[in-house]
Amino acid sequence: MQKALESALTELVLGAPLAANDAEAFRAFLSRHGVTDDDARALVEQGLDRLLVYRSLVRDTLEHALEVAMPRAIARLGPLFDEYFSRFLAEHGPTTHYLRDVASEFLNFCEPLWANDGRIAPYLFDLARHEALRIVVAAAPPGQAEPDAALDLDAGLRFTEAARLVHYAYAVHELPDDVDDRTLPERRETHLFVYRGPDHRVRYLALTPLAASIVDHLLRGASLRRSLLAATAQHRTELSEAVLSGTARLLADLSERGAVLGPCRERLTPDGKPS
Repeated sequence: MQKALESALTELVLGAPLAANDAEAFRAFLSRHGVTDDDARALVEQGLDRLLVYRSLVRDTLEHALEVAMPRAIARLGPLFDEYFSRFLAEHGPTTHYLRDVASEFLNFCEPLWANDGRIAPYLFDLARHEALRIVVAAAPPGQAEPDAALDLDAGLRFTEAARLVHYAYAVHELPDDVDDRTLPERRETHLFVYRGPDHRVRYLALTPLAASIVDHLLRGASLRRSLLAATAQHRTELSEAVLSGTARLLADLSERGAVLGPCRERLTPDGKPS
């Protein structure tokens, strides 16, 4: 019985709206979910008004969470946001208990759909993901740095849990913050290291493709040596003194920014690959 009521309430909140004055449609709706005749009769007698208020409260809360997470992307989507928001609720719905995670679930749902929807500009998914990442990084727990720790080629690096490496096809990080702006981003391969600074502000550092590859391997748990070798091989670049010194400067900079906390043991899977 409890499961039947939960199922009915979930569809009532997330699915297509029911007419408040259509008792027969409400009764058929409850029957379809397996609600007993006695409980259905009681609910129909109470009417839909309070349940529809609850529906509005839940949907408004979820919509507001998305508007806070990615205001510029939503403004550029216009009415298409309402369409995809309704589809997300009806076809998938949030599974998280945390409002800060709703945007990630919404974007995971939308990614394959937007890619095949000619009405949506190709850069908008990058912009939405870029905006939503700010809340994820801001909410991550802080880490404790190890003072004066020296780099070790055969050790990995411990990053703050707020650190992220993202890759975009468009330079959406250069767009103005104004939600009413409609400047189009440059189509340019973009690699951003995202972290929360000591001042608790979310910050972004643009990386070259080679630097991004090195950092990616380090984030996955590889040692500095393994990361350098893998990245230079991937980019068909010689592991030169310039690469070594440039990497040292980058990691020192990330350490000063509070993103690198110190060395750690290399993390490998049973087959010998970084985790």
